[in-house]
Amino acid sequence: MENPPSALHIQALFGLSSRLATEIGAYEPRAIQSRMAQLVVEAVVAERSLVVEAPTGTGKTLAYLLPLLAIGQAVIVSTATKALQEQLFDKDIPLLRRVVARPFTASSLKGRSNYLCRYRFDTFRHQGMNVPPQERQWSAMVADWADQTELGDREELDALPETVSFWKEISAGGDHCLGRRCGHYDQCFLTKARDRAKKSDLVVVNHHLFFADLALRDGGFGELLPDHGVVVFDEAHKIPDVITQFFGWNISNHQLRELVADCRRESQEVGADDPALLLAFPDLELAAQALREAFPEDNRREGMIPQDLERDGPIGKALMQMESALHHLLRMLEPHQVRSAGLAACGRRAREMLDTSGWIRSMDDPARVYWYETRDRGIFLTASPLETGPTMKELFYPRVKTAIFTSATLATGGPAGGFAFLLDQLGLTASEVITEQLPLVFDYRQRAILYLPEQMPEPDDPLYPAAVVEETVALLEAASGRTLCLFTSQRMLEFVRQGLMGRIRFPLLVQGERSKGALLETFRVQNASVLLGLSSFWEGVDVPGDALSMVIIDRLPFVSPVDPLIAARGRWLELNGRNPFREMFIPRAILSLKQGVGRLLRRSTDRGGMAILDIRLTRKRYGRQLLEALPPARIVRDHASVQRFFME
Repeated sequence: MENPPSALHIQALFGLSSRLATEIGAYEPRAIQSRMAQLVVEAVVAERSLVVEAPTGTGKTLAYLLPLLAIGQAVIVSTATKALQEQLFDKDIPLLRRVVARPFTASSLKGRSNYLCRYRFDTFRHQGMNVPPQERQWSAMVADWADQTELGDREELDALPETVSFWKEISAGGDHCLGRRCGHYDQCFLTKARDRAKKSDLVVVNHHLFFADLALRDGGFGELLPDHGVVVFDEAHKIPDVITQFFGWNISNHQLRELVADCRRESQEVGADDPALLLAFPDLELAAQALREAFPEDNRREGMIPQDLERDGPIGKALMQMESALHHLLRMLEPHQVRSAGLAACGRRAREMLDTSGWIRSMDDPARVYWYETRDRGIFLTASPLETGPTMKELFYPRVKTAIFTSATLATGGPAGGFAFLLDQLGLTASEVITEQLPLVFDYRQRAILYLPEQMPEPDDPLYPAAVVEETVALLEAASGRTLCLFTSQRMLEFVRQGLMGRIRFPLLVQGERSKGALLETFRVQNASVLLGLSSFWEGVDVPGDALSMVIIDRLPFVSPVDPLIAARGRWLELNGRNPFREMFIPRAILSLKQGVGRLLRRSTDRGGMAILDIRLTRKRYGRQLLEALPPARIVRDHASVQRFFME
């Protein structure tokens, strides 16, 4: 590494005389931002990992990117969502180009399904672009675009609805990729995007792509990302859930149907009319239907035990029927796979599904929890890892010199500087990582209150829902609307929605009525409105100013103890002599609460109230731990105090 920045160099990057100061109007140096930048440099120099909680207002993107780019460090930045990824690439990087003294190259890389597959689209067009009548205008638009685009990125098609059914048939999804055997490999949009990333000093991705890529590397197939010495994970609190998703074993009836559709398409393309092969397709479709019928009709998510998969039971029989159909399909495909890379890819996918089914049916990996989920006509069987730390230890840390994990919500109290819960999930020990919880930027004591009701039924009391409605009506009146109400269940949201109808004078916006973006835009511009939301609104809501002046949370966001993943991880902790409530339920609730109340103050001039309508916060012994993790706002216990605050 070239001379790493000292404290003086950090001052030169972020001080009043810096290039950054000349580019940002009314610039004010932030000591907390400079401190984070210094921690980033120290971690890179020492080749150690860094975990840093950087509260809202830190300016953490510049705090990690500016020093890294200034010293010429190649870096991958992974964000929680594609939206944040685009914000970083479209807003922050242009500023950094004007500020960083040295030139740097940057690229944004998205998941495979975001890119058009030339091979699949040519097949789709050659076979007549068969789409429902209501989608013909969109398929025609995509055809015109496909002949002109240089990037092949679906985001270029602003008008294309997310719901069009045919995009999955023409995208470069990992299951369908032919790799180097594809005749379009050199002109592949995905290949070109990866080549740009390999040559870039800075690559911006999202967590789903990063860990999907890591899973593909583990399988020895089709990695997208280049190796970089430094990886920054922004919104790092999301990582354990993403690891669980991408390192599980999964099979579904939808996968089976997609395989049949691709087999038919590829057979038609090469003129394969072998009757034995064609008859294998409906057999697999029937097996997919039988698999769905072996599970409950209603939507549910439950764990599985070995007795559930016995051969003479309905699930065991359905799995055996599916495996038999896959075996038969493979035998019929065998003589035809040499005819096209597409048919060969279908054979590979069938073998992978057979392996996955066998692993799940045997249920012999004690490090995994086996569960199913039914969603409408879909059945999804999964074997998820009980721990995420071992995956990081085995597959990630050996590939990098420094990993930087940052978010506004990482610390949950307790040992290891308050990061013990996260370090365990990331596979890190306190001795091998630098940790720091940066101080809050905003003055919560002066600019915010936390309302905790004096009297309230506990959440399992039948009187609790009605009490939530009454509290919400009173708080909305005190705040003159301008409130985000966050719920832990759809049932409670609907109950409160019905209870507010006709009782409040403010416009009511409800999750599900429109897209999240449309609801937030209406909330920003429509005076005194009230927005009711579930889990996706606990994060990623940035509404500065008076439009959002209060956040109401109905109850403590404990994860469901009957969720198969949570229940299995709880049992695993108990078997290892650990306390699931203290080591899993409490930390998870703290992180969710911090995210929820973090929607309130987004700028230093913001002012408002937070309300948590769960009496357990003050009555239960563990409530103190949760309260101590929240911003230090002044606590009030009655509606009159809330009204006075908003009248000041």
